[in-house]
Amino acid sequence: MSEVRERNDATGRRHRPFTPEWALAFRNAIEADTEFRRVGAAWRWPIAFVLEAAPELGYPEPVAVELALEGGRCRAAELRTVNAVTAPFVFRAPYAVWERVMRGELEPVAAVTRGELRVTGSLMTLMLHARVATVLCGCAREATFVR
Repeated sequence: MSEVRERNDATGRRHRPFTPEWALAFRNAIEADTEFRRVGAAWRWPIAFVLEAAPELGYPEPVAVELALEGGRCRAAELRTVNAVTAPFVFRAPYAVWERVMRGELEPVAAVTRGELRVTGSLMTLMLHARVATVLCGCAREATFVR
């Protein structure tokens, strides 16, 4: 994973989540992750991660990062408004949940089953590719600092 961190940014810095710098570092972490290449080889759909509004933390409106994923690669990671999200799979949660996921304290599949992380999209497809979500969250962790 240290190789991934070095590729996020020339300084090895991590970024505040759900910012343009973080989206780029997240994409770079995905692209550098050999595990994602393997588990994501059959994945063909964009995914969006949505952070609910948290004005007290500097997020006055919900914000999303949409990942253009295909065949174990990430072609783009764009910060978007929630209304601009077009991904067929959307993971949505408040900051506290994303914080636990990005710290590695909460597995995304467990968070979905407990209703802490809400998902739109085909649950059957997601269950068939559950490792994709787990590895993506690991990549997000590589790009992120949390409060």
